[in-house]
Amino acid sequence: MFLKLFRITVFIALNLVCLPAGVVVNLVLFPARRLRAQAQAVLTMLWSKAICLIFGIHVRGTGRQKKGGGFTVSNHLGYTDIFVLGSLGPTAFLSNHEVRGWPLFGWVAMLGGVVFVNRNSKRAALGAIRELERKIGSGVSVALFPEGSTSDGRAVRPFKSAFFNIPVRLGIPVFPAGLKYSDQVVNDVAWHGHTPLIPHFWRFAGLGRIDVTVNFGPAINPGSGDMPVVEARKRLSSLAHESVVSALGAGRKS
Repeated sequence: MFLKLFRITVFIALNLVCLPAGVVVNLVLFPARRLRAQAQAVLTMLWSKAICLIFGIHVRGTGRQKKGGGFTVSNHLGYTDIFVLGSLGPTAFLSNHEVRGWPLFGWVAMLGGVVFVNRNSKRAALGAIRELERKIGSGVSVALFPEGSTSDGRAVRPFKSAFFNIPVRLGIPVFPAGLKYSDQVVNDVAWHGHTPLIPHFWRFAGLGRIDVTVNFGPAINPGSGDMPVVEARKRLSSLAHESVVSALGAGRKS
């Protein structure tokens, strides 16, 4: 009980400190889009590292991770995945629009440059794609979870291909990453189905050490450009899915 209360109190304090810091950064750098995007990504990294420290999340990265202007995709078990990937370097994330309305967490995420999308709206998806392209153009790595929802970690859902338009249009490689939590905690870390957020977060706050491996697979190039965009993005999506599944297999053996 004490550990849970201590961690949650420190977590809230951290976010209360990050709020004004994020407001200042966004206001001061508002005219400089490139610098603002880079500063937001750095803030997200520092915030993620602090949260990993608070909740005892120990991240081990293997393989090659793109630094700056990259496109990373990963399997998705829950909100902790953002802390894990974010701790590895300055990153901008794509998130479902519901997260924007979460008290405190959603506000900090917005100030940290998270791009929100309503996946049921084609217009919103196109707007999110353009925003992510601008961030990559600013030298910021972006990360997203193409499954479109969370899982229990036992399997990787099929990837949705819409956002793979980005690497196809920009001609940049995709960096697949498999997130593998230790067997001791994966059931408590995974947030899926209709599990209420607050009870899950309360249980998560009481966990001991959380070990997670992020295994990056080989970069996947978008192709020559002769292929139609729709076919190219579906090809990339399928190859990325296979690579993430393979990376998870490698993570289990390590």
